[in-house]
Amino acid sequence: MSYLKLGFAAGILILVLGLATATAIYRGNAIAAKAEAAQAQEDLATAKAVNAANDQALGRLKAQQQRDADLAAKLADQLADTNEALNVATDERRKAERDNEDIRKFLALRIPDALRGVPDAKAGGAD
Repeated sequence: MSYLKLGFAAGILILVLGLATATAIYRGNAIAAKAEAAQAQEDLATAKAVNAANDQALGRLKAQQQRDADLAAKLADQLADTNEALNVATDERRKAERDNEDIRKFLALRIPDALRGVPDAKAGGAD
């Protein structure tokens, strides 16, 4: 019977050691899970900060895009006004040339190369 008691005691000891080992493993897993949860929280905070910075950058880019579009529209309007003024001036010059003999003669005159800024007389169409 002493072998039976010894075997029973050994079985109890193995059971206690198994439970202690399982408890240690679960405790280690819990510690690792807490560490992973803390790392996940840090990663989440980093991701939120990056997203906030990206949102600010996008806001600045959208504002710049709007300013660029406004400037482009303003330049287009100025160009249209300039083209209209040029067309009016050209029409007036043509009408004046057509209606006035003196203006026609004046506009037919050859412009000297020095006034044209032509460095080479041959390039300016000299005779």
